[in-house]
Amino acid sequence: MQLVFDTNVLVDALLSRGHYYKHTLELLEAVKEEKIEGWVASHSISTIFYLLESTLQQDIHNRKEVQEIVSKLIYELLDIIKVIPQTAHDIKISLKEFESDYEDYVIAKIAQNYLPNPIIVSRDKRFDGAVNIDVEHPVDVKRLLENQSRQKIDFANLAKQQRKIIPEIEKNIHRVITKCNFIMGDEITQLEQKLQDFTGAKYAITCASGTDALLLAMMAMDIQPDDEIITTPFTFIATAETIALMKAKPVFVDIEDDTYNIDATKIEAAITHKTKAIMPVSLYGQPADMDAIQAIAYKHKLKVIIDGAQSFGSTYKGKTDSNLGDISTTSFFPAKPLGCYGDGGAVFTNNDEYAEKMRMMRVHGQNKRYHHKYIGMGGRLDTIQAAILLAKLTNYPEEIKQRQAVATTYSEKLDSSVINPITKEERSSVWAQYSIRVKDRDQVQNKLKEAGIPTAVHYPMPLHLQECFQYLDYKEGGFPVAESVSNEIMSLPMNPFLTEKEINAIVLSIHA
Repeated sequence: MQLVFDTNVLVDALLSRGHYYKHTLELLEAVKEEKIEGWVASHSISTIFYLLESTLQQDIHNRKEVQEIVSKLIYELLDIIKVIPQTAHDIKISLKEFESDYEDYVIAKIAQNYLPNPIIVSRDKRFDGAVNIDVEHPVDVKRLLENQSRQKIDFANLAKQQRKIIPEIEKNIHRVITKCNFIMGDEITQLEQKLQDFTGAKYAITCASGTDALLLAMMAMDIQPDDEIITTPFTFIATAETIALMKAKPVFVDIEDDTYNIDATKIEAAITHKTKAIMPVSLYGQPADMDAIQAIAYKHKLKVIIDGAQSFGSTYKGKTDSNLGDISTTSFFPAKPLGCYGDGGAVFTNNDEYAEKMRMMRVHGQNKRYHHKYIGMGGRLDTIQAAILLAKLTNYPEEIKQRQAVATTYSEKLDSSVINPITKEERSSVWAQYSIRVKDRDQVQNKLKEAGIPTAVHYPMPLHLQECFQYLDYKEGGFPVAESVSNEIMSLPMNPFLTEKEINAIVLSIHA
């Protein structure tokens, strides 16, 4: 909820007067607690200052004292709410457009221009008739807020994350727009260096999506038609889809029943003379059993490509999973633990040859302008997305800790009626999802939905049973653990900002 406060309600709140001031103070407290967004038009500040000064001078005749009091009140206010930086001049408002109150009209117009879904908080619900905008009394907004908090828990809460870093994001985007360097701009290089520093990988190469990251990895390894790549059937389709797009064959191996990652003890039995690589997935944010997988790969001279779309920042024996395998990949899809505001991804490697090839392949195999050494793709990350990721990466280590704290709280509070996810001792998870197993999934999901709690299923059908992979001739019952888990798994809300109160509500709804 994005509230734009009119001058009248703010003056009333600061002076503790009128019918609505207590409700306005409660709304400002909600803004302070980051439950909602609070804004004020830049031109309103001078009006607020004038009205406060005029009112206080009626009782306090020392002008300097009045100005000190007013300044203190204004500073305290601006510590809570944000200022819409635009003015009437910025959006070219015509004096002929408004019908009655020019100040109201400007507030409404810049609010509409700057914010996606603003609500004006005002004593005057008429506002200016020339502008179609939602205007509410403070008491009505308070009721809306109470209803909202009772009815909805956010699954990923990207809005709250954005509110915390919006000035940095806006600054970074503005820099890109000003330079007009939208493709492979300076922010790409900056981000790749920071990703290398964060992961410890020698090379970090950004690309257009997690799907493109997998394709780049296989292209760098020269995967050919009819080659075989061993992977898991319990994952998002991109894992096996990209293998098929390379005209290679996905060979599935069942999963562990506790981590839901590929069962390394079953990999060797699936190896043939056509096998070229193993592609484990760090599902839900936790790496697979990489020591066992690497040992098998070394023994059979196979490559390892990690699908780390959900696990950027996770660790295995102290190393990030972006610094494991021959090539590791990740996704910056918005809902991922580290997400941009569109599609994005990256590949990581310590191999000089692979890095050089992937850098060229993401720009159509080009080694210099209009000279193409390899068949490649248009797989670059947009510079604006890099600018967003640079802003978000700064807070990411803290957000990982917050995700882990949320997961710990879930695990402590959920009882034995559900099967909780686990993290193996030598690993850490970034908890892209917190996924439990229940026997009566539909009933539990419906119960949570009625309580205003969103859930999701990752994933309801394993890949070997998907229609698009029928040509592989796998049958139902072929991978019993993956099939059993897919019938029971469900994901609860997971984000760094879940409160203990919200977790309690979720847990109580599950146990009810």
